[in-house]
Amino acid sequence: AVSTFSSASINCTVEEVSGDLESFKSAIAEDLNKLNTSSQEFSTLVNECQSEYKNNESNTQTIDISSIENIITNNPDITSKYESENAKNKLTTIEQPKFTKTVDTGNPDKDNIYNLLAAKGFNDAAICGILANIEHESGFSTTALGDGGTSYGLCQWHNSRWDNLNNFCAENGYDSSSVEGQIEYLCYELENGYGGVYETLKNVPNTAEGAYTAAYEWTVGFEMPDNMESRGNDRGNTASSSYWETYGAK
Repeated sequence: AVSTFSSASINCTVEEVSGDLESFKSAIAEDLNKLNTSSQEFSTLVNECQSEYKNNESNTQTIDISSIENIITNNPDITSKYESENAKNKLTTIEQPKFTKTVDTGNPDKDNIYNLLAAKGFNDAAICGILANIEHESGFSTTALGDGGTSYGLCQWHNSRWDNLNNFCAENGYDSSSVEGQIEYLCYELENGYGGVYETLKNVPNTAEGAYTAAYEWTVGFEMPDNMESRGNDRGNTASSSYWETYGAK
C-alpha cells in the first residue's frame, strides 16, 4: 500500500522542522559562545601561571588557583565533564622537574647504589661520600657481619639499628639483606634520625671538595666508628679521589 499525505500536512511538518532547526542553531551558537569565553579565561590564567613560573629563580612558585576553582564550579558545562581535585585546594605548588641520571661503569654493586641514591635526589658529591663509607664499612656486601656479629649490612648497622633495619624492611615489604631494602632504610634513618647529616648531604657542593665533606660528615655523624676523625679524613680522601673520578660531575 502507498501512503498519501495532504499538502497541508506536509507544509505543517516542514514549518515545525524549520522551527526546531532554528532553536538548535540558537542553542549551538550559545554553547559555542560559552566555550569561547571559558577558553579565553583559562588561556589568560595559564599565561599568568607560566609568567609567574618563569620569573621565579628557583622555578618553584606557589600559585593561587581560587579563580580557576570559581570558573570550574560556576560553569555547569565544565563541571559536568571534568572533576578537578586541585580545584578543591586554595593553593598548589609547581616544582621544577627533577632529571635523574643513571650510570653504568661496569661495577654493578656500586652502580646500583649510585642509581638508587641519585633517584632520591642526592648529587654526585654526596653519593661519592656515601660510597666511600660503604666501601670502608662493608666492602659493598649487604650481608657483611662486624663487631663480633653485632653489626650488619652495607653500613654495619649495630645492635638496635640492625633491629630497626629488619623492622623497617618487614613493614615495608623489603628483604633486609637486599640492596634496595638497605638503601631505603638508609635514607629513612638518615632523614628521620640524623637530620644534620641529611641536610649537609642534600646541600653539599657538587665538587671533589664536596665529596670529601660528605664522606667526612657521614663518618663522624652517621657511622661514628672508633677514631672517627681519622677515619673520616681517610674516607673523605677516598671520596674526593677515586669515587669522584668515577662518579663525579662531568
